[in-house]
Amino acid sequence: MNAAAVRMLVISALTDKTDAADRVYSPRDWSTSEDMYPAILVQTPIDVKNSLGRNAPQFNTVTTVRITGRLQELDEEQEDNGAVKAEIALEQLRDQVERAVINSYDLTRQIQQFLQVRSTIDVNAAGEGHIAQLLMELDIEYYQGPEDFYPIDAPPLDGIDITIQMPDGTPEPLVSVNLSE
Repeated sequence: MNAAAVRMLVISALTDKTDAADRVYSPRDWSTSEDMYPAILVQTPIDVKNSLGRNAPQFNTVTTVRITGRLQELDEEQEDNGAVKAEIALEQLRDQVERAVINSYDLTRQIQQFLQVRSTIDVNAAGEGHIAQLLMELDIEYYQGPEDFYPIDAPPLDGIDITIQMPDGTPEPLVSVNLSE
């Protein structure tokens, strides 16, 4: 398990489980357009490993998964209600994202816990419609052990020389084991 595997599990958990349907992207450029909305973008910008000891590489790892949800709502002809519609749609998207990720069996069976979930929403009327954005960060904790890391490159062992310390006055026996074929 690593940050990329966590990201792929989150993408799988979100696909076809929210109003964004299959418009869950990662990786991709972060610029989006109205024909893509609603859309969800997923990335893992932070990965922190806390050591569990000195001998083997063992860590409690916390990967921050950043989920960005974007959508657009237009004002109705007789009402200036695009911002209200955008905020309601964004709150609904936030609930859908939380439920999809937290209830994902494939994800939760491979992690230790959701350490923290943070979310913010923003509605902006700078364009033709009201652009709304959800920014959610999930800190996901999981174990990484020796099996998650490549073996250490060491020079090959060609032979072993063993010396046994004997009492004074006796000859020291010398053993040499040659491991080459």
